[in-house]
Amino acid sequence: MKFSDPFGRMERRHQAGYKTMREALNKSSIDTVEKAGELIRQSKNRMIRFILFVLIILFLIFLFLPDMLPIAFGLSVFLSVWAVTSTVNGIRYIQRFIEEDLPVHD
Repeated sequence: MKFSDPFGRMERRHQAGYKTMREALNKSSIDTVEKAGELIRQSKNRMIRFILFVLIILFLIFLFLPDMLPIAFGLSVFLSVWAVTSTVNGIRYIQRFIEEDLPVHD
């Protein structure tokens, strides 16, 4: 039993997420470490572009609707944290896929 996850809920959620990701990777013909590495790189780039987009929108709200700034700031923090968390979990799933499912090439 883990103190951070006493009932195993997060572990089950991560396992289900990994299974979904593994099925998607297999359907997408990700069958080499290089392709999986490229997918990780693309995921990081997408996350950075999304966060930049959120910051640009926040800046525009600051310029044109300053009264809405507290709400927009809260929403932008939420969306940024969500994007980072989702990307980190996705990268972990891809790395696990590389370790467990892809053949090792020496």
